[in-house]
Amino acid sequence: MIRLNDLSISFGSRSILNDVSLHIRRNDRIGLIGPNGAGKSTLFKLICKLIEPSNGELIIAKDINIGYLPQEKFVFERMTVFEEARSAFSDVIYIKTQIDGIHGLLEDQSLSSEEHQLLLDKYANFRHQLEVINGSKVDAEVSKVLKGMGFKESDFVKEINDLSGGWQMRVALSKLLLQDPNLLLLDEPTNHLDIDSILWLEEYLKEFKGSIIIVSHDRAFLDRNVTKIWELEKGEVDEYYGNYSFYEVEKERQTELQIARYVNQQKRIKEVERFIERFRAKNTKASQVQSRILMLEKMEKEDLPEDAVAKVKFRFPASKQSGVTVLDVKAVSHKYDGCFIFYDVCFSIERGEKVALVGQNGSGKSTLSRIVARIEQPLSGTVKMGHNVMFDYFAQEHAEKLNNDNTLLQEMESAAAFSMIPYIRHILGAFLFSGDDAFKTVNVLSGGEKSRLTLAKMLLKPTNFLILDEPTNHIDIVTKKILKNALLDYPGSLLIVSHDRDFLDGLVSKVYELREGRLHVHIGSFKDFLDKKALDLHIGSMRDDTKVNTSPKLEESGSQKQLYLLKKEQNARKRRLTKEVQDIEGKIALLENKKRELDSIFQDTTLYSNKEKSVEINKQYKIITDELSSLCNRWETVHAELVSVCDN
Repeated sequence: MIRLNDLSISFGSRSILNDVSLHIRRNDRIGLIGPNGAGKSTLFKLICKLIEPSNGELIIAKDINIGYLPQEKFVFERMTVFEEARSAFSDVIYIKTQIDGIHGLLEDQSLSSEEHQLLLDKYANFRHQLEVINGSKVDAEVSKVLKGMGFKESDFVKEINDLSGGWQMRVALSKLLLQDPNLLLLDEPTNHLDIDSILWLEEYLKEFKGSIIIVSHDRAFLDRNVTKIWELEKGEVDEYYGNYSFYEVEKERQTELQIARYVNQQKRIKEVERFIERFRAKNTKASQVQSRILMLEKMEKEDLPEDAVAKVKFRFPASKQSGVTVLDVKAVSHKYDGCFIFYDVCFSIERGEKVALVGQNGSGKSTLSRIVARIEQPLSGTVKMGHNVMFDYFAQEHAEKLNNDNTLLQEMESAAAFSMIPYIRHILGAFLFSGDDAFKTVNVLSGGEKSRLTLAKMLLKPTNFLILDEPTNHIDIVTKKILKNALLDYPGSLLIVSHDRDFLDGLVSKVYELREGRLHVHIGSFKDFLDKKALDLHIGSMRDDTKVNTSPKLEESGSQKQLYLLKKEQNARKRRLTKEVQDIEGKIALLENKKRELDSIFQDTTLYSNKEKSVEINKQYKIITDELSSLCNRWETVHAELVSVCDN
């Protein structure tokens, strides 16, 4: 389909690709990975013939139509969202315009019978063309794809130039999918998508008949959508036949083999050098010494792979232990442009809990995180931090607070606890600032680099509660892994706004979802949450199918049987949650009885004459009140999830 033969490209003295030869076949599903700046976007532009190679040959079959989604800012004409997406069907629009024109001409009474017949023949021809390309269903297909990308019907008439960059990207991606090219080149397609849109896109790509090459830092997205990995590094491309998880295992195996070869060669070199040193002065061994010197000179040296460098691992600086309840949010509501984005939101976070906050773009996730971090005030409701809580907040815009005159090293040192100073260079390296980058001044960094530095700096401060708004947006897969491992070891509490499934899975034990202005609670892993979401979407789609198809045979279909099983599973979950609510209520009742007993003891004035007994009773009282607080918070969480299940 497409061949790259010994392709090279350089910008000035910097070589990006060196004699790269690749073959893109029909139905290939390829993940293109590599460090930032390795040349992934450059390779895409070469394939699209937007730039010319310095050397080599690019061969593209005649029938190949390439669709390219870049990362750069998009430029649109003044069109509505629907018009721009619909322009993917330019041939259909042309045919419909011709048909409408013929309709007008046929109304002309002065036409001769021959002219009239000629117009009818043209009309029939255009109608036939429209049927062949299924043109009558264009508007329905445009609507389906736009809704999949997260647009509501009310958004269809909005001017595209009035949208944010993220929503413009969604329009561009929608149009690209509707064009149905032979080859899709997607450069970070999930960057501005929420979880619902990512799940929809994955389902769409499963049915896509062409080839796909994806650049992405979303490991889960790569695992589900590619069967081959191209690793671009230092101008060369290595192929791995499997998804990203396979690549990781195979890469690790190759690294271990390379380390073994390096160690064995170093051992051999030292043996030879010892021989040379020992017998250099002996004339009888001169020829053997010379032979070994030549052998060392000609030996092709094994390099120690960069992956073998000690893995960055660190502990967060010690901080005070917080109270049992870290955060208590009650009846919080907020408006934007006169409309509620969420209302009557209630939740709490306990000591050590790690919670994800998710929802569609525009649902208010970032606003709620800013309210929790006391950067923004809610319209109504209260946000209360618990005892001894030391929190910090990360968002992309916080990069503006960096001191532009500092070097990266100075900026990190300004925030570091004393115990973290030895780790600063390692952490900078983990966040893609290696070697002399540490001595760059902050003012030369790009927006994405400043965000990475802000996140790295945050990890140096003593805290027991972190609020992170999209922390993985500007970091690669390896750095995400380092950050995730650090957060897994973090002893404090976490509230994370993110749509990165691989990052969240295994990290959080509870998910708060903002949906239609309400907070829905899911207790369990992020994978459990996604499974439930897929279940709910499946049930919803089956209900829609049932409304359309009223045939009596439907009752006997596999879909109906599956719907029954899914509903059965949902009912079982409802029963489990109901039982848990009842169990918690029983425990609360017992503790409240004990608390009342202690309250009556406190009324006895003789208690205070016995110091030991007084201390013991006070201790029991504190334990009971803490347990009651924890159980009440747990009841609120489980009850909210039960309400959510019942709503579905």
